[in-house]
Amino acid sequence: MNFTFNNNINDFLKIILKNALDQNLRVFFVGGIVRDKILEIPTFDIDLLLLGNAIDFAKTLPEEVKIKSIHQDFCTVKLEFNGIEIDIASSRDEKYPYSGCLPVVQNIGVELQKDVLRRDFTINSLYCELKLVDNEIKYEFIDLMNGLKDIKNRTLRVLHNKSYVDDPTRIIRGLGFKYRFGFDYSELDKNLINDYFENIDYSNMSIDRNIKVIKKVLNSKCQVQIFEELVQKKYYKIINNNDILVDFNKIEEIFDLLKLDMVLMSELYLKILLDENVEKIDLHKLADIYKIFSKFSFVELAYYYYKTNDKNIIKYLEIKDIALNINGGDLIKEGFKQGLIIGEILDKLLNEKLNNPHNFPNKKAELAWVLKSFHKN
Repeated sequence: MNFTFNNNINDFLKIILKNALDQNLRVFFVGGIVRDKILEIPTFDIDLLLLGNAIDFAKTLPEEVKIKSIHQDFCTVKLEFNGIEIDIASSRDEKYPYSGCLPVVQNIGVELQKDVLRRDFTINSLYCELKLVDNEIKYEFIDLMNGLKDIKNRTLRVLHNKSYVDDPTRIIRGLGFKYRFGFDYSELDKNLINDYFENIDYSNMSIDRNIKVIKKVLNSKCQVQIFEELVQKKYYKIINNNDILVDFNKIEEIFDLLKLDMVLMSELYLKILLDENVEKIDLHKLADIYKIFSKFSFVELAYYYYKTNDKNIIKYLEIKDIALNINGGDLIKEGFKQGLIIGEILDKLLNEKLNNPHNFPNKKAELAWVLKSFHKN
């Protein structure tokens, strides 16, 4: 196995490896970067694993390597050199005191045979050791859990039978791998997932963490397929214990109506899975529709329409880009006194323009209407 990087990244890695060599420490690529290399697809993030304490190690690096951030709980550190960032994690073993909670680190600097057990799937359990030999980087592939076989077979397999109970977000991350790479869960994994949802325990679950993972996985080119499987298999149960009915036709209508991009669609999908209640707002005047819905984000508009089917949203979309060309300062220059009257005039002008936009093609037309309709005090 061999990796090709530009000179800046190579120089960065060599600084890290020389420092590790001086301290008799071992450095590895692990997880995604190794998996993607085998799959022959691009990798954008470079993450390293140190067989030791990454924070202590980072503090011994030369001054030109900056420590950008430290995550003390998991003993990881982000480094920067010439505009390039690399994360270094400490080898460690973890435990989950309760199902669905955040893991707790037990030991730092453990051997690979223990570190590998905290990985999610065998496809992400592959290591590649980096060695500095005659100022050149050499790579040595290490497969402790038959991850290479599962990559070739396009199989998602956890490392132990309690894995999904410990961390149900692995079910969701697995969906991302399934649709991104064309993988599927092993038959045993499918059974383990079914068993988990039949005995799901919410008592100590980190719902916020689960929401973040679902949002991240949905923010992909395969978001439609992922969302459909989340609904059909009821995997959304890790964030919402209620059964939900999803109107896929309505979602398609909203997509056509609002033209939401991938990021906004992922946010809408998440709102639908959370299934929060929304009350329909009783609005009749265009000015009220304009004022109320202009305070909504596009995702809030989409979700409101999804839940209420309020056709005022369609009216709002027709008028949302209408705006006044004049402001209070223009009216004061025309001789109107400062005070509430200014706001009242502008409100009435906006209402008139919303109902008859073609009558107000420019600033001059707006001023003319004001001067005709109101007396200066």
